Amino acid sequence: MNKKRLKLKEHREIIKKRISSAIELSKKINNQTILSHTFEIDMVDILPILTHPADRHSIRIYLEKPSEGFSMAGMGSIISIDFKGNIVNFNKKVADIKNRIVYEKDKKYPPPSFLGGYAFSPELEADITWKNFPRGRFILPECLATQNSNGTWLTISTIVNKSDSLSKVLNRFLKLCITYENRMPVTLPPISSLPVDKFKDVPNKQTYFKTINQILERLKPGNVEKVVLSRSHHVKIAQNFSVVSGIQILRSAYPKCMSFFFSFPKEGIFFGSTPERLVRLKNKSIETVALAGTISRGKNMEEDRLLAEKLRKSNKEREEHRFVLEQIVRNLEPLTEDLNFNEYPGVLKLKNVQHLKTTIFGKLKQDQHILNIVKNLHPTPAVAGSPTSDALRIIQKLEAHDRGWYCGPLGWTDINGDGEFFVGLRSALVSEHKAHVFAGGGIVAESVAEHEWDETELKIQPIITALSGGQI
Repeated sequence: MNKKRLKLKEHREIIKKRISSAIELSKKINNQTILSHTFEIDMVDILPILTHPADRHSIRIYLEKPSEGFSMAGMGSIISIDFKGNIVNFNKKVADIKNRIVYEKDKKYPPPSFLGGYAFSPELEADITWKNFPRGRFILPECLATQNSNGTWLTISTIVNKSDSLSKVLNRFLKLCITYENRMPVTLPPISSLPVDKFKDVPNKQTYFKTINQILERLKPGNVEKVVLSRSHHVKIAQNFSVVSGIQILRSAYPKCMSFFFSFPKEGIFFGSTPERLVRLKNKSIETVALAGTISRGKNMEEDRLLAEKLRKSNKEREEHRFVLEQIVRNLEPLTEDLNFNEYPGVLKLKNVQHLKTTIFGKLKQDQHILNIVKNLHPTPAVAGSPTSDALRIIQKLEAHDRGWYCGPLGWTDINGDGEFFVGLRSALVSEHKAHVFAGGGIVAESVAEHEWDETELKIQPIITALSGGQI
């Protein structure tokens, strides 16, 4: 049995029934409906689906966390919702779509899902770097591949009108299925080395140091205790840069992180590999993480162990972590029946850095769309500071650049409101043969400007390596 083929003959009758239901519903509500059909497929890796030359100028979205066997690959767009932070309007649109979509409701199949994200401050105007990129956008893909511990599926969707005939929609849908069936190669193209030329830091080192000192002057115990300062590193990249190659490098080097890219033609590509889960929601159960406090990896096992111990004992790093954990707990307590987390943080070891990490579990008191929880959590002290409102005012006053999607929430939500979102860290915006690589760090009373710069250099390096096609 070859599950790489979609076995359209076997699915033909159920597809016809689903089309009839979609046409009938369209007539009943006097509006367009959406037909979605899911095929089980046998693929070890779904990233190659996004490599077909014909799709280079199509919307492409990819999410993968190798350590959990999870990935999603979206191509094309049936519905696109631009988003500037208004959760109420978004929920209304999704509820409307849920009432107009015909799909397989068997729980063993993944329901249709939106992939997307939004800026750190979606309500603010974009600067010149982000002027062409959406402030926020969620896409219901025409083709969505989903892989998790239960299997791998391909969901194909199309719009149905009340005036459509069964034969017309069937022919169109089967052609669409064949088109995407042909996107299922078994291998990825080779990674090639490309030149990367640095041309400026924003802000430059001197200005960055000055800004840190300005923040330190504003920090007061019991008042403003932490402010997260970010910067960007601008590089020129080769015309033939492949974001798929970049993702291959990142997912291999950082299997515990969520590697991602959002490619919007003529608007830009946002890609990276983030260690920080914002929230995961499934059947009212939530999981989130407090991730703050950073130190480098050692050159050998003994040095690595000593650095991890130094991280655990550092008053500065533990305080930074405590700020993040306490605010996440405060924000979630009104929504949950109980929250569980360890008293002392663990250490998350990545390829080039180590972080203090506390995982938090809870159960919602009542059903909530995941974006409502995202709104409650974003921005966390890990990307803004503590207290958040005071830290944000300082950031808006002292940070001269727009963060765009850097530090913003990104991920997926199914039409039932479950899903998973991450914080857009360790990332870059690629546009017009330039890459803007972003990184940041938490400034607390014990911060030293030189050390903070060095920490951001560590965080930037993996993305520079991915841009060049090199090995991390």
